Amino acid sequence: MPPYNGPHPALAERPAETFPFPIDFGATGPDEPLFAGPNQYPFLCQTEESHLGQPLIDNTRGWGIPVYAETLKGQRSQYVIGYSKDCGLPTRVHYLYYRNQQESFPQRVDDNIDPVPDDHQLLVRAESGTINRFMYVLLLPTSRADQLTKPDLSRWNGKLIYYFRGGISIGFQQGKLSLQRLTRDMRKALEQGYAVAFSTANETDNTYNIRLQEDTALRVKRQFVARYGEPAFTIGIGGSGGGLQQNLFAQNQPGIIDGGVALIAYPDMVTQIHYTLDCELLEYYFDHLASDTGFWRDPAHRQAVSGLSVNNERRPRLSWLSDIAQLLRLEWPDPTPPASECNSGWRGSVPLVNNPHFHSDYHRFARSVRERTYWTHWQDNRDIYGTDDSGRAPSPWSNDGVQYGLQALKNDTISMAQFLELNRRVGSWLPAQDMTEERYWHVSGDSRLYRFTPYGEHNMTHHGVNSTSPEQPAPRFNGSIAAATAAYQSGNVFMGKLNIPVMDVRMYLDHQLNIHHTWAALSTRQRLLNAGTDIRLQPIWISQKPYNPMWDAIAVMDQWLTRAALSNGDLISARPPAATDRCLSSEGDVIYEGEQVWDSRWNQHPDGNCTRLMPFNQGSRQIAGESIAGNTFQCALIPVEQAIIEGFYGDIDASPYRQQLQTIFPNGVCDYRQPDRALPPELVQELKTATSQNIPAQ
Repeated sequence: MPPYNGPHPALAERPAETFPFPIDFGATGPDEPLFAGPNQYPFLCQTEESHLGQPLIDNTRGWGIPVYAETLKGQRSQYVIGYSKDCGLPTRVHYLYYRNQQESFPQRVDDNIDPVPDDHQLLVRAESGTINRFMYVLLLPTSRADQLTKPDLSRWNGKLIYYFRGGISIGFQQGKLSLQRLTRDMRKALEQGYAVAFSTANETDNTYNIRLQEDTALRVKRQFVARYGEPAFTIGIGGSGGGLQQNLFAQNQPGIIDGGVALIAYPDMVTQIHYTLDCELLEYYFDHLASDTGFWRDPAHRQAVSGLSVNNERRPRLSWLSDIAQLLRLEWPDPTPPASECNSGWRGSVPLVNNPHFHSDYHRFARSVRERTYWTHWQDNRDIYGTDDSGRAPSPWSNDGVQYGLQALKNDTISMAQFLELNRRVGSWLPAQDMTEERYWHVSGDSRLYRFTPYGEHNMTHHGVNSTSPEQPAPRFNGSIAAATAAYQSGNVFMGKLNIPVMDVRMYLDHQLNIHHTWAALSTRQRLLNAGTDIRLQPIWISQKPYNPMWDAIAVMDQWLTRAALSNGDLISARPPAATDRCLSSEGDVIYEGEQVWDSRWNQHPDGNCTRLMPFNQGSRQIAGESIAGNTFQCALIPVEQAIIEGFYGDIDASPYRQQLQTIFPNGVCDYRQPDRALPPELVQELKTATSQNIPAQ
């Protein structure tokens, strides 16, 4: 299958809807996407885990999961009466209610409003079903006058919130939901009269297939409109993967949301993999391959190369298992390295995304299914990245030419000898066809604890050992440039084209080794600047813990969209005064605000007032010379000799090390002044000239 080479979604019309919404009660929604490609199998049904009952039978050939006969009391028997591969559910209505402010979770009744007590404080109508095989939920504040086919809309304020959720997954599953948790999370919005829409497709803990997420969200919204009417506007809300979906939907123009509140968001998912896949390579070098591992146990030295937060007061994730594994091998445990965002926050995500033999829920699938499925993020998006003759989707990731620690060398934090050794020994990841199973103990299906390793060094190009010859550096990996181009072309990369306001809202978490680092907000900002987008569409709010400004941001976005509707959709003139860059205290008070508060090295300005309070880090690729935009898959390469002449090494005369550098980088070194080799040049111009989308007057 070739990689995607069609029009960018921001420039393409979506096909006309083929399903007659609304879905009738008792019926199921569409199980095939409208435009997001064929269904993926295997596909794990999770309706029972969601307390919505068994999925409907759709075959008797043993495909999917078994469906059992039920007793008169609705309990599952031991008799298999069919199978479900597409996990369909009948559309139905539930009611959830709170009786006092102190309750955390609401009470739930199904199908019938009669059991709801009269003294409820909040009553919510919840419609559930399946669309594109994923479970969807529509929440609406209502009263006891509500009827199945005659919903009481008197408590709805006419506005819709689309709720996006985060997490890390590689697909192949329906996802799990809780009606009570959704209602709890959105309680404040429901109390204010908003309706809420959600689908398990729009939770990245289930899939990172952005085309499928868009396809599904469009249809969920169509179901809402067909059932309850057109909302005045739709606000997106959600964190992490739920935030980046809003960035991509805003760019790709599906018309799902009119404004967004992106919490602890990244610009997109796929470009975060650049530095994430560097993580364990660097961690293994620091801990095992370096000549002086003691030097690299200093948090300052480690952070100078990885860029991400390091903390000597904490232990890396799973380090205790590493100690036990070493003792079982009759080895004394290595000194514990400092914890970092890499070895604490991102640990485990590398094999999940990149190793075709690893899935954290492997035990949920039959052995024959596990063995014939390639479990990677790339495979979840094979209609984007294409497949080879064996059906395997290629990786677009590359570290060929990346000079790890370049800025640390120029800052004199590491020596030239250390810089050369680091880049000679760090290596890369093996091609997918050469990878073997992870050694993550029971999580990877391996009962032999003594084999446990959190790094995955057996799948690195050096196989966990240093070369005996300095003339044989550990090989680097060059990913598929066609797959990387397809990532751009398909709308998987946020390129800074913003057609609606999306507020970037987060708590400051950098010092906690949290993967939701502050510099992601500036990465998005830099891409907006590169694209010529008005950055006033992206106010950045960052607060000190424990204050979460999410609901404040929703109120501002509501005001913004309301004002825009009254000014013929002019989003800039309608911007409320509060929709500006700011930092907030732990109590929610504005400390500083204004256009320069987040200035810093990323835009070659002195630190702004907020930056001084909440300094941000960067990633390994920024240390290697890339800008904070961080969207380069395949860097332009220049010969080492030219890099020396052009001053890539700062005040250091690298001429005496030319031969060593050429041995380490036979194809040349990254020149981040030039565009990504995978970026179609015509696409940049096409997106810059694409018409922005205005909010229609109400």
